[in-house]
Amino acid sequence: MLQRKLGNTELSIPVIGQGTWKFGEDKQRERQEIDVLRYGIENGLTLIDTAEAYADGGSERVVGQAIQDVRDKVFLVTKVATENCSYEGVLQAAEGSLERLKTDRIDLYLQHWPSDKYAVSETMSAMAELVKRGMIKHVGVSNYSVPLMQEAQRCLGDVPLACNQVPYHLNDRLIENELIPYCRENGITVMGYSPFGYAPHVFGGKGFPEAGSQQREVLDAIGARYGKTAYQVALNWVLRQEGLVTIPKAASRPHMKDNIESVGWELGPDDLERIEAAFPIEQA
Repeated sequence: MLQRKLGNTELSIPVIGQGTWKFGEDKQRERQEIDVLRYGIENGLTLIDTAEAYADGGSERVVGQAIQDVRDKVFLVTKVATENCSYEGVLQAAEGSLERLKTDRIDLYLQHWPSDKYAVSETMSAMAELVKRGMIKHVGVSNYSVPLMQEAQRCLGDVPLACNQVPYHLNDRLIENELIPYCRENGITVMGYSPFGYAPHVFGGKGFPEAGSQQREVLDAIGARYGKTAYQVALNWVLRQEGLVTIPKAASRPHMKDNIESVGWELGPDDLERIEAAFPIEQA
């Protein structure tokens, strides 16, 4: 699997990781979820993203079971919930995540959403303390604007801000205007989530182009040239950005295989022009 540097570190991580939103919600699906995660790891998708908020910790428990005997191969990402972003709350949340994940360290720990209740300085002070204690290796944020990232960087002091996890797909390109350039200039990895769009009730329901739509026809036509699906074209397009990785969720081995086969080939200039015309960037 193609790798990219994490922020300004010397550490490389896969360009495609494994998202786990909704994992752990149904015990009957647990065995399959573990199997999919293991299959992904075996095929180079060793970046796994979860959060304490997913299934009230259930996702972390599933991940913990899946990685037990391969922990050293995995780059593990989890997130502290907004309501736990006080100084003591962050420290306690990290301990809870470590217990559920059955590990002694988190490779990348993110603040899941900006908080209206707790100052960035308080949350980041706790993050820096977790690095000092060796409980986490790297600090990141999620859904942060550029001004909030700048504040987080100031508050972290000597501890680098390694990552910002944000939504990014064909019908949501806002981060290209300001956030991606800022992260590129400052050595911050952009981790794009929901690369195929959102469910109808999430973020205004900017989903994947439906079959028969003009946008979908563009993706289908491009995919036919490469023997790829429209979804694989979309994922490949997302990863054209330097310094960006993405974390699609896969609930089955065939879906995971499709994600894996989205890389290892390159869209041509004409393809990118057609996509640009069909999916224009929004203005902030």
